[in-house]
Amino acid sequence: MKILSLIALLLVALTASCSSTDESSQTDYPLGTFNFDFARLGEDEASQIGELKSIGYEGLVLNLTNPKELKTLERYQSVVGDDSFEVYAGYVVIYFEKDIAAQNAYLDNVIKALKKSDAKLWVILRARGGKTVEREEIVDFLQSAAERTKAGGVELVIYPHWSGGNPLSICLIESAEDAIPYLEEVGSDNLFVSLHLCHEIKAGNGDRLNEVAAKIKPWLRLPSINGADVDAMNELEGWKRGIQPLTMGDYNSSQLLDALKSVDYDGPVILHTWGLQKSAADHHHTSYKQFQDMLDAL
Repeated sequence: MKILSLIALLLVALTASCSSTDESSQTDYPLGTFNFDFARLGEDEASQIGELKSIGYEGLVLNLTNPKELKTLERYQSVVGDDSFEVYAGYVVIYFEKDIAAQNAYLDNVIKALKKSDAKLWVILRARGGKTVEREEIVDFLQSAAERTKAGGVELVIYPHWSGGNPLSICLIESAEDAIPYLEEVGSDNLFVSLHLCHEIKAGNGDRLNEVAAKIKPWLRLPSINGADVDAMNELEGWKRGIQPLTMGDYNSSQLLDALKSVDYDGPVILHTWGLQKSAADHHHTSYKQFQDMLDAL
C-alpha cells in the first residue's frame, strides 16, 4: 500500500508540473482597438470605455492628426484615470508637402498629451500632389522626432501604411520591411515599427509574416490584426476586402499571432476597424471572441 501511495503522489506531482509548464507557455496578448466607430458602443467616452471593458478589451488607440482630437484624447484620459484600461497610442499623419517645422511643433503638443497615458506616438509618412521626397528628408524627420519623443518620455513608432493606389497621395513607408533601412540609419533606441496585418497583406506579405517579424524583432511595437480576404492585395483601391471584422474573410488572420509568438512578442495587439461603421453592430464583440479562440489555438 505504501508503494501504491507513493506512486499516486508522484503522478499527482508530475501532473501538476506539466500543467504548470503548459500554462506558463501559453500566450495571452492584451487586445486593444482603434476608435473609428466607437459611437455605436456608447454616447460618450465613459460609456464607450465601459462597454469595451465589459467585452474584454484592455485599451484603445486613436487618430490625432487633427488637433481637435487632442480634446477627444483628454476626455478618454479623464475617464481612464488610474484604471487598468489604457490609451496605447495616438497616430499622426505627417505630410511632406507641408511645412515640416509647423508639424513638428504640433507633434510636441501631441507628445505632451500622450505622455500623460504613457502612450506611444505613431507616425504615418505621406506625400501628396506628386511631391518628391528625398531619403534624407525622411531620415532627418525621423531622427528629429526620435530625439524629441525620447526627451518627452514617449516611444516613437513608425506606422507602415499602404498607399491605397493613388499616385498623387503616397505613403513613404508602406510595410514593416520598408522601415528597416530607416531604423538602421537613424540608429535611435527610441524608434520602433508596427506590424499591421492589413498593410502587410496589401504589400504581398500575408504568407511570410514570420519572416517579416523576425527581421523587425528588435523594433516591434503595437501590431494590429483584422479579418481580410486572401486576394486583398489585388484590391487596388479601398479596404473592403483588406479590413473586415476578425470573424470574416478567408485569410487566416491567426498567422499574425503565430508570427508574434515566433519572436516572443509580449505586448498588446490592436484590432483594426477602419471602415467598419457599416458592419454588424456587434463586430467588436464577435472579433474579441474570435481573438480569444485564436489565442487558445496557439
